[in-house]
Amino acid sequence: MKPAVRDDEALQDLLRGRLVIIQKKSGYRFSLDPLLLASFVELKNHDRVIDLGAGSGVLPLVLAHRQAERRASFVGLEIQPDLADMAARSVRANGLTETIEIAPGDIRDVRRLFAADSFHVVVSNPPYIPAGQGRVNPNDQRAQARHEISVTLADVTRAARYLVRSKGRAYFIYPSKRLTDLLALCREQRLEPQRLRLVHPRRDEDAALVMLEARRDGKPGLRVCAPLYVHEAEGGYSAEAARILGETDGPGD
Repeated sequence: MKPAVRDDEALQDLLRGRLVIIQKKSGYRFSLDPLLLASFVELKNHDRVIDLGAGSGVLPLVLAHRQAERRASFVGLEIQPDLADMAARSVRANGLTETIEIAPGDIRDVRRLFAADSFHVVVSNPPYIPAGQGRVNPNDQRAQARHEISVTLADVTRAARYLVRSKGRAYFIYPSKRLTDLLALCREQRLEPQRLRLVHPRRDEDAALVMLEARRDGKPGLRVCAPLYVHEAEGGYSAEAARILGETDGPGD
């Protein structure tokens, strides 16, 4: 299906053209983070999945494509109406309207939007810069995606706890320097950390990101996986990162 693309938007291939996604020419553009998280998420047959802060919809699109055999269904919750509209058009362009629903709405309002315990899996790439810290991007879309302006990490973990059923899983990707915050807030919401993977820009550099799987009402016991190195020392993606990214034509900044 030919997508409706507006003057300030561009159509980009994902995964060697297996998917397409609509992005702003300037403004919010997805980063590597949701693509990396998609490689970490493990779905089961017929899982119902919600993405908290769906942005342009890249995470549910990639999961629906790469784990199609699971026949999962997805909801992408996005507070910014223009991004939600853009994500919905990307879903239609990929013929996935029966699999993915984009829902405009606020993470802080999930109790009104959804029934409790109504999802098997929650995924999220939350805003990672605390309010009042760092330079706020003058572009409102980018600012809300990166800074805790509309929603905080505590809001996200609280929503995840409400939405995911007992023994269900929650997956997050977050800056490694805020790992303590992520672990503490997950435990506070009875989302027991189960599996963790650090993401390093290169082998000789400190970790920049962490991917975490937590299980609601799970038993204590954290498995730390082998690290993921995104780039080789001489430049270019590592072999694993290249497979994960599907040699996409370069995500946004």
